[in-house]
Amino acid sequence: MSAEVMQGRRVALIDGASRVDLVVPLRATVADVLRAAGAEPRHGVRVVGVSGREIPRGTAMTALDDGAVLVLVDPAVAAPSSTRRSAPTPAASRVTAAWAVLTAAGGILALLRLLGADALPAPVRTPMAAAALVAALAAAAVFALRARPGSPTLAPVLAVVVLAFGGGVAIVPELPAASTQVAVFTGLLAASVVSGVIGILGATQTVRAQSRTAAIVTAVLAAVWGLSLLLHLDPSAPAAVTLGLVPVAQRVLQSSLVDVAPGTFIDYARFQSTRWTVRQSLPDEVRTIEADDADALVERSTARLVVGVVLLVAAGAASAFTALPTFAVADPVLLGGRIALAATVVLALLLGSRKSTVPFLRWVARGGAIVVVAAVLVALVPTIPREMLVLVAGLVLVVGLAAALLVVPVGRGLRSLGWSRTGDVFEALATALSLPAGMLAAGAIEIARAMMAT
Repeated sequence: MSAEVMQGRRVALIDGASRVDLVVPLRATVADVLRAAGAEPRHGVRVVGVSGREIPRGTAMTALDDGAVLVLVDPAVAAPSSTRRSAPTPAASRVTAAWAVLTAAGGILALLRLLGADALPAPVRTPMAAAALVAALAAAAVFALRARPGSPTLAPVLAVVVLAFGGGVAIVPELPAASTQVAVFTGLLAASVVSGVIGILGATQTVRAQSRTAAIVTAVLAAVWGLSLLLHLDPSAPAAVTLGLVPVAQRVLQSSLVDVAPGTFIDYARFQSTRWTVRQSLPDEVRTIEADDADALVERSTARLVVGVVLLVAAGAASAFTALPTFAVADPVLLGGRIALAATVVLALLLGSRKSTVPFLRWVARGGAIVVVAAVLVALVPTIPREMLVLVAGLVLVVGLAAALLVVPVGRGLRSLGWSRTGDVFEALATALSLPAGMLAAGAIEIARAMMAT
């Protein structure tokens, strides 16, 4: 046997019902494997690994493990019904446009109230806010009762949440103190209540799971702003905590996605020799799992993940400009907290987006990181001397060019296990430090000193 074959990769290629086992050189690519097996690439056919991710045809064998399995998937043949449903009907387009209008209405109403309470006079703002709350509650009830399996759920849930938030924010009158905190707290509380209504009335398990996740996320954020209201804090404090909470809450959300019976993973009756308490009852063993049950579990978990990440990233992006108003502060602890908050959140969002199984969420996280970077630039540029602006602009240009150059090899399938593990380490550190950094940026030390002094 030649040295070339000895140093090759064993690859299994599956095309429908046929399977071909090959040993290919290390310098070969996936396209070479397809040609050697006689499976010429057809239009629309994708090469997918065992993890379900698409493998580019230019990927070299050195980037694959020995014994890798390559599956040829034709979306047009594998799911003809989904292909037919991909073309939206005029009625479906009208419904989607209606949800988009509700989302925009809630966002604009909240923005006008938070940016300037006098943008809308009270005689106009109060009826509009009340109408928004009633419309959000009615839309939530109608959607929850008329939801059907397989129908889109993200846009309706987000629409009623944003509309309820906008109505709750706008209905609060102008107060002499803590007006912003009261408005945001009321809006988040209204969004949590409306999400809870969908969670109770939802006609499908996916809708109930998704809306309950939205209710929990908005309730946690409402608790943060409510606590700041009790402590008489500046709006930048709860905004900093909200921004620092985003990476931690995403990690908690990911660890609590799968809801299965306790006996699904472990045969307790066989492996648990002693019980934790005398009253513990062993769960029933789950002997079989149907394909429909697995599909429903994946659908519920994905729905929770999508709505949770979207709401958390949106809350963090909306709080970024308030959490990082300026870096020209005399307190070194507060300055260090704001710098650490911006750095940890950006790192956690960018590095965490690599492992997302939903492509849409990768761009959501990257968009949130871009907003945080924009907030940092807005807060940092006024503090830079004029003679240093040219140098800073040059550094930003160099960083942008370096990032643009890295896009080319990454887009061609460049993979590095060492860099991936290094990224995992930095992601874990950023996630663990983001909330403490948010507490420092919120002035937690000064708050503790004031409480101890009283």
